[in-house]
Amino acid sequence: MSAAAIVRAWRRTVAEQLFPGLHGHQANALADLSFALAVAGHCQAGKLAPHVPTHAQPASSQRRCERLLANGRLQPPVAQRQLAGGLLAPWGGQTILLLLDETPKANDLRVLNVRVAYGHRALPLAAVCYRPDALPQPMPQLVGGLLRQVLGCLPEGATVVLLADRGLCWPLVVDFCHEHGWHYVLRLQGQTKVLLPDGSERSASELAPRPGTRWLGEAEVFKKAGWRGANVVATWERGVAEPWLLLCDQRASLRHCRAYAKRTWVEESHRDDKAGSFHWDDSQVHDPAHALRLLLLVALAMVLAASLGSAATKAGWRRWLDPHRRRRLSVVQLGLRWLRYALAHELYHLIKLGRLYLYPK
Repeated sequence: MSAAAIVRAWRRTVAEQLFPGLHGHQANALADLSFALAVAGHCQAGKLAPHVPTHAQPASSQRRCERLLANGRLQPPVAQRQLAGGLLAPWGGQTILLLLDETPKANDLRVLNVRVAYGHRALPLAAVCYRPDALPQPMPQLVGGLLRQVLGCLPEGATVVLLADRGLCWPLVVDFCHEHGWHYVLRLQGQTKVLLPDGSERSASELAPRPGTRWLGEAEVFKKAGWRGANVVATWERGVAEPWLLLCDQRASLRHCRAYAKRTWVEESHRDDKAGSFHWDDSQVHDPAHALRLLLLVALAMVLAASLGSAATKAGWRRWLDPHRRRRLSVVQLGLRWLRYALAHELYHLIKLGRLYLYPK
């Protein structure tokens, strides 16, 4: 097997498993540029161009990347649905942990996204990009649109649990989850009003006012929007800076704290998008539509890395790159290092790109 065979295998995976509905030229461009992005560790066109696996000169590859980002025929929502469908297919009949979050790119752009939790990271499923002062729609409509987009990509028989931080703990999200049978664990704002079973009304922060206190039980929340019945877990553990005030649909239990703790996986993945792996925050792309296409490349590079990291771990090769007894490399970081190591030493037979190697638990 040669480097050319590796690239052909990745192209087949992208075209057949992830983007079966895209035009062949677009699918090949996404495959080649995401491969180069993973190898280069940078999403700027000029920096990934020397690593594009074709015979074209870097200047030509850079223009190819710029044309892709400006290509209005490549519709990110359509491509995102195909990517999400390909990623979520192995989760049929299993529990899918979805993470709803927003992240900035410096001060010029923000991205609202939904990701699926995987191996202490979160793989992108759907996203919308906008300028903070020029939202394409009101924020509730953006959130509802993303959730509906992911809803249409879920495999049959999957159980969904949605996690979101306090900035996105809205009645809209709760109503959507109830309507579609999703479970949820959302973090409440401290000032959110809570109606207790005895008829008393308190702020959520008053349920756990100091370290060592907690309150668990049924309650109603969102007074201004009309009370919604749910369950509340309020706990302020000793040695922690602030309480966790959680809203969930199932019986109140501290196990929801363990579930909500996985929300940090999306923050780690945002760091991978930026300085940690792909340097999206250093890109010179400021147009929201162009930036969303660039994020599609970043998402594909992250999927490639997670797939290779999973394959290397399953094959017992993790110790080649992570000598510590306690694992220090994430599945994404392991996959990126494995790809670069195998290419640098021409160990092409060890790179498995013929299909996705994602092992949902």
